[in-house]
Parts: sequence; structure tokens; C-alpha cells
Amino acid sequence: MNLFNFFRRKPAETPVATPQMNPRCHHYTLAHYGLRQLGLQDPLLYLGALGSPRAHEFLGMVMEDLSDHCAQRNEVADFGAADLKVHCLRIGVFPCAVVEMTEPLGTTEAFFTALVLLVDPAAVTPEERETLPSRYFTLEKGFSLDATPRTVFGEWTKDGTHLNYGDGPAPNLDDFLGRIEEACQERA
Repeated sequence: MNLFNFFRRKPAETPVATPQMNPRCHHYTLAHYGLRQLGLQDPLLYLGALGSPRAHEFLGMVMEDLSDHCAQRNEVADFGAADLKVHCLRIGVFPCAVVEMTEPLGTTEAFFTALVLLVDPAAVTPEERETLPSRYFTLEKGFSLDATPRTVFGEWTKDGTHLNYGDGPAPNLDDFLGRIEEACQERA
């Protein structure tokens, strides 16, 4: 060993996080803009479309509308509407539609999206569809410095505000629904 090698910095022993993949345009835009805007603008139409036998046709139309935006970025979708899963259920008494996305690759891509209509259909007949209270949640792939898997639980408001609630549950439907139920009870 020569004198110059003695004073040279030694390589770090702990691995340094590498930047994770940027989100794919179609995946990110569908979960964070297309579905959110439609769901929060007219929750009854959204829930009806996703609860119908033509749910995947509806999702395909939403994806088609987003294609121009992503084409400007020279991106082509690597999944289609048929690759998405739709779950129509309830959070307590509230109707809910969950879209299970394809496996997220980039940070901030979603595992799931959920629209919850904060109306008990058995108790109320809504007259003004656009003013119905609803909430839109996402479970996203997060970033961690040590590259361990991480999820982030978030919510989007009608005006486009993104609320980040920090670490989310495991990326499975039951845990996501449990976290949504907690969030709805916290604000009730």
C-alpha cells in the first residue's frame, strides 16, 4: 500500500439508496388524475360505472382519454383496462369502489385507489349528485433510503390537494380497506 492509498476514502459499508424508477405516465395519471377527477366530480356515476358489467369498458375509455397526455411524453401504456381489478363493496354503510392497479414499478404509482361515498344509501336519497360527500384514497409505492418495500397512504380532495398520511399498510386489499375505514372514522 502506498501513502496515497492510505489517505484515500474507503468505500461506504452501508449501501446507498439508488433513485427508484420514475412513475409510468399511464399508471400515475390514471390513479392520481383520471379516476380521482371522475369519482369526486360525480360519485354516483363513478360507482355505477365501476359496479356495472361494463366496468372495464369504462376504465378503457378513461385510459384512452389520458393517452394524448402520455403520448406527449413518448410513453405507451404497458397495461390495459382488462389488467385492472374492480372491487365494489362497503366501508361500514358507505358504498366504495376500489380499483386494483397493476403492480407498481415506480415510486408514487398506486397499488389501489378507492372512492368512498359518505352517504348511507338506505337512509338518504341524494338529489344533488355533484355535491355528495365522498373521499378518494390511494395506496402508493413509497421510497425508502435502504430500498426496503414501503407504501404510502394518501387522499386526494376535489380541489386537487394531495394529503399524505405517511406509511401505509401492506399492499393487500384487506389492509387497505382497514386503513380507509380508520380514516373515515377519524373524520366522522
